[in-house]
Amino acid sequence: MDFSQLSGLIGAHAEARIIHAAVDLGIFDGLAGKQLTVEQLAAALRTDAAASELLLNSLVALRLLEKTENLYSLSATAEKYLVGSSPHSLCGMIRFESSTWDCWSKLADSVRSGKPARVPNMYQDDAQATAIFIEAMDSLVKARGDAAVLAQALDWQKVTSLLDIGSGPATYPIHLCRAFPLLRATLYDLPGTLKITERFVRAAELTDRIELVAGDYRSDPIPGNYDVIFLSNIIHGENGNKNAALMSKLAENLHPRGRIVIKDHILDDTRAHPPVGAIFSMLMLLTTDGGRCYSFDEIKIWMEQAGLTKVEQIDLPPPMTSSLVIAHK
Repeated sequence: MDFSQLSGLIGAHAEARIIHAAVDLGIFDGLAGKQLTVEQLAAALRTDAAASELLLNSLVALRLLEKTENLYSLSATAEKYLVGSSPHSLCGMIRFESSTWDCWSKLADSVRSGKPARVPNMYQDDAQATAIFIEAMDSLVKARGDAAVLAQALDWQKVTSLLDIGSGPATYPIHLCRAFPLLRATLYDLPGTLKITERFVRAAELTDRIELVAGDYRSDPIPGNYDVIFLSNIIHGENGNKNAALMSKLAENLHPRGRIVIKDHILDDTRAHPPVGAIFSMLMLLTTDGGRCYSFDEIKIWMEQAGLTKVEQIDLPPPMTSSLVIAHK
């Protein structure tokens, strides 16, 4: 790493906060399909014109806006990912990232104490925080196309029953139910989350094929038996002992020859690669009670202790940064 790369890392928060602020202010939505002057956009958004010009020029520098003489417009990337009405909008995830800013400011404190920077409640104590978190998950999966990749990565043709643990916005089961007419899904999540999940399922017109079951997978019984049990971005929120107990619990909910499918950042034996997983573990330090990203070998041990076999890892294609770990009953 040279000086310029190191310097870029040290100041990377500036670029992130510029994008967070631009989404919060409605800059990209305000420019959707338009070319506007600073004065026109500032009047529409009720912002200070001089300050807005500084922000717009910084977005041009980041190649998220284009500037022709005194007119500003969206870049192709911004039009696709940063306009709220786009089917690929990443705005929900950006709002969540912005909401974690105070947590990141306490990182050194968490490293000193080993304790999270916020109450590790899965964003359940405040309805607005719950909505920001769940809508962020939907935003990320849709923008990146994760559900379509999952549908192609595994053979779903003979799967008729799916249990999605911690389903959040139901983005995966909605896509899978649309793609595979024989499939029915049960979504198991916390009560506060399911209030939002229900909205997504109703909008998809799949209430006849997707059932919502409220509970805490760590302590409550999980009803039914399933061909596939799916956990997307769940294990990184728990410590190793809780994950091992969860795999043993879920193994009892599998049909014979059923599969548990984990989608997450899967580390190698160094636990430093891939970098996205090692860095994401820091967010888990800040927001969970002992969560982090895990290596394939760690997950394999949990699976085998649960009586599962043929544990394998499938790496997913870019721009995805996660992998699947699959185990069979």
